[in-house]
Amino acid sequence: MNVTAQPSVAGTKRLPIRPDLMVEGDPPLLVGSRDRDTGQVFFPAEAMNPVTMTEGTLERHAFDGSGKLVAWTVVARGLPGFDSPYALATVQLDAGPSLIAQLHAWQGKTLRPGMRLALAVERIKTEKDGTEVIGPKFVPVED
Repeated sequence: MNVTAQPSVAGTKRLPIRPDLMVEGDPPLLVGSRDRDTGQVFFPAEAMNPVTMTEGTLERHAFDGSGKLVAWTVVARGLPGFDSPYALATVQLDAGPSLIAQLHAWQGKTLRPGMRLALAVERIKTEKDGTEVIGPKFVPVED
């Protein structure tokens, strides 16, 4: 099931940061595109292969969001609506693409390059009307 606007358990409205970016579930999945010819995965989804500039070879592809931590920074004071502090990380996904996303449940853990990360769909920020904007976050996995 794609993530669409929905009430949370407490009745707060939850809205995805971008449509068709992830699928909530156990485990959650990212939604991107995969080239039928090469198998290369892109995230977020693309309409045209950005490497070969070929049209018509990409298909929608839901995939596991596991990966590893490349680099991170801690934002001590975020913009309104964001919890502070928060950690922003570069994540190299096992499926191939890399992205920048927030970490979840990272405080009190010793972060290190190469650390395994698991995908979670969590609140990114809260709008003024109380709507929770949700999106992909990554949880450090202890060895």
